[in-house]
Amino acid sequence: MHAFSTRPGAQPPVAPAADPGAAEYGNAPYAPTARHLAKGAAPEPITLHAEGISEVLMRRIVLPVGAATGWHYHPGDLLAVVEQGELTHTDVHGRTDRYGPGDAFLEPRGSERVHEGRSTGADDVVLHVTYLNPSAGLLAVPVG
Repeated sequence: MHAFSTRPGAQPPVAPAADPGAAEYGNAPYAPTARHLAKGAAPEPITLHAEGISEVLMRRIVLPVGAATGWHYHPGDLLAVVEQGELTHTDVHGRTDRYGPGDAFLEPRGSERVHEGRSTGADDVVLHVTYLNPSAGLLAVPVG
């Protein structure tokens, strides 16, 4: 038996619906169900670079309003999709890009790609990030 809130008008929790994209599996026995976590479009073609064995890691990252990541770089490429909020991404050369819900972007690897992300909108930034990291090392290297 589940315990629900006794607050007037409270509704019981609802399980997330299966993603309609899972229909490609048809009605086969034990067909998987799926749920999209994030979907976005990149403004330019994405080319990934991986050498040797990579650790693939997926994270959901929340950056509160006004917060910043600090200056850093990544040892491996990463793909990010913004679910919520506005992320202002600035590199050490002064290039600034803003990403909002539904935007996708690549952060290339390398110490020459130092950057900072900042939550500049009215809502917390929520990112879904897939890292292609060399071995099992650091995901980000702080700078300065």
